[in-house]
Amino acid sequence: MILREPSTALDPRVRTLWLLENLMATGVAAALVLGGTVAAAMLGATTVAWVLGGIGALVVVGLVVLSFASARLDYRHFRYEVTDLGLYVARGWLWRRYQVVPHARVQTVDTTSGPLMRALGLVAVFVRTASASGGTSVPGLTPEVADRLVEELARRAGLEEGT
Repeated sequence: MILREPSTALDPRVRTLWLLENLMATGVAAALVLGGTVAAAMLGATTVAWVLGGIGALVVVGLVVLSFASARLDYRHFRYEVTDLGLYVARGWLWRRYQVVPHARVQTVDTTSGPLMRALGLVAVFVRTASASGGTSVPGLTPEVADRLVEELARRAGLEEGT
């Protein structure tokens, strides 16, 4: 059986969020490379410092390129939709994952927004279930879209009835 793609894309600003998160991780890698290179130079291991610095610089440049590509590809390959069966989410460009969270299995629907998300005007919706996988999330939504999604999921799951 071939699944169709869900219909709804995330807000395009999520690409910026993912890019910033990836670049911050790359910055940590760059700091580690720089620290190791400086430490090797201070200990008099000049050849090691040059090799470490050179290879480290190539890795950091590769991570920067991957950060841009990954943010773009992740955005292009993340879709969601509320169907009669449940919340249908498809994600991933290298390893594709299709997930349906049945409305009857939904226990809680929460929103969250960290500092970067708030700066970009975005929130994430988390749908939790009693299953071992714990549910799913839909990141990169505007507050208005997230509110509508939360209300729709809660209504369909009957959460207002205390189930």
